[in-house]
Amino acid sequence: MMTTWVVLHRLPLTYAQRGPCLIVTANDVALYDHDVASGQSNVKIVQGMTLCEGVLLRGLLVHSAGDYAQLLASLMGLNESQFVAIMNRDAAALGLRHTHYADYTGISPGNVSTALEQAILAVDLMANEPIVRSIVALTQVALPVAGVVTSYTPDIGQYGVIGVKSGFTNPAGGCDVMAINVTINNTVITTYAVVLGQHGANPLALAGQAALTLSRRLRSSLRVVATPSGRSVTWAGWRGDLATPSTPAIAKAP
Repeated sequence: MMTTWVVLHRLPLTYAQRGPCLIVTANDVALYDHDVASGQSNVKIVQGMTLCEGVLLRGLLVHSAGDYAQLLASLMGLNESQFVAIMNRDAAALGLRHTHYADYTGISPGNVSTALEQAILAVDLMANEPIVRSIVALTQVALPVAGVVTSYTPDIGQYGVIGVKSGFTNPAGGCDVMAINVTINNTVITTYAVVLGQHGANPLALAGQAALTLSRRLRSSLRVVATPSGRSVTWAGWRGDLATPSTPAIAKAP
């Protein structure tokens, strides 16, 4: 998600635009081959093909393509260390004090964050970048050479789930940042549930199930009330359940 945040704040884009493009090089293909050999999520590329920002964002957000993250950095004219430095600088500017990035794919065990701070990032992207909200709601996307690829986000398109992003590494387990539209007092609102560190036979599915369960249990504590400027969502549950951005619990980031 932070890779997307960095790109869109420097190369703004709407869903209908294709954005700047690049031509895939032999070095790009070598990096893709490494992703394949090491079992990282990827989307097939071939030397000489043209890929544009909009397509790269779709592959990154829908199918977690690590090689597309590398290409987005190249599109900005940055190497990995330069791009990661910007990721950490922007995370600090967002107030994510317990978040640190070690690469732009999320595969390194050096990537750390908290559930709360991943929620803050997701809300920022979904609220301020309409293209992200449109892409992460897709269950699948057609990409050049690779063809149709599916979303790794659990339950996307079901139960009100409209995104956002899931991820998995052996140290971090299954992680899911889930946006769910719910109806309260005839008002539709978007809620967010973040689950990290799920392990088992299908860790992504477990993370998705836990996120849905968390969302459903908290709905009874949400209220929509009238305000002078319209309608607002308030918390009617135990105040101790509310967290603040200074919450210190650290978990592996997806």
